Amino acid sequence: MVRHGVANVMLNHQYELLDFGRNEKLECIGGVVVRRETPSAPGGKTASLVWEQSQLRGRVVGEKYIWDGTAPADWRFDAGDFELQLKATPSGQVGVFPEQSANWDWIKQCPTDLAGLKAINLFGYTGATTLSLAKRGAQVVHVDAAKSVVSWARANALSSGLADSPIRWMVEDALTFVRRELKRGNRYDIIVADPPSFGRGPKGERWKLQRDLIHLIESLSALSQGRCKMVLLSCHTPGIDHGQLRREVENQFQFESGTGSSFALELCTRDNKSLPSGNCFRWVADKS
Repeated sequence: MVRHGVANVMLNHQYELLDFGRNEKLECIGGVVVRRETPSAPGGKTASLVWEQSQLRGRVVGEKYIWDGTAPADWRFDAGDFELQLKATPSGQVGVFPEQSANWDWIKQCPTDLAGLKAINLFGYTGATTLSLAKRGAQVVHVDAAKSVVSWARANALSSGLADSPIRWMVEDALTFVRRELKRGNRYDIIVADPPSFGRGPKGERWKLQRDLIHLIESLSALSQGRCKMVLLSCHTPGIDHGQLRREVENQFQFESGTGSSFALELCTRDNKSLPSGNCFRWVADKS
């Protein structure tokens, strides 16, 4: 297993995991100290005094996620090749998943020439991976079911100087869009997906990862048949580990040559306290 503690290698010191425990995590994100309630932060807290220094605090009250404090009006995350506009949302997210920085770096350093290749990014959120691919010259179709999130991703492309890149922005249910692309005969060289545990499409379509994952991978394999150059699949659902991701992808894609790896995503504090943050599989074809 390859493990990536990515919190302390973020470009320009834009992210640091300060502490976590008792279902909360304390982070410095784009210069703002954020305290968030999250069920994936077990154990006890260590840096007790630091917790009182948060500028934003997110917590669950009843069935709502409430934020205390005020973020800067122009809160941004500089990832080097692109930037993300940040804000506190009712879902408890702020617009960036820093554990994915390992994958942004992987795309940036990929020895394969991505210029002109067709990429699809499902569950694309605010566009970090889309912008990573566009920066390398890929033609990207960015798909997310939430119109507001797709608008947010487009704004990130604009502020990153990538507004003129060949990116199609699609507000669509992921599986519905993939099925339509298959019927149209469209195929992709690069496959990216970061599906949530649960979700709804714009027309009420219900997504459940543990039920739909295998079908998604089957459809993505068909979508890349005969031309696959890169696959990047990650998830954050308890009960699905990186080994399972690898087995399912390799069973469906039947890769002939290339390099694949599966690993646990994690964030680490300065004293090497590790917070599990999902699982990932990625593969790239041999350089031709």
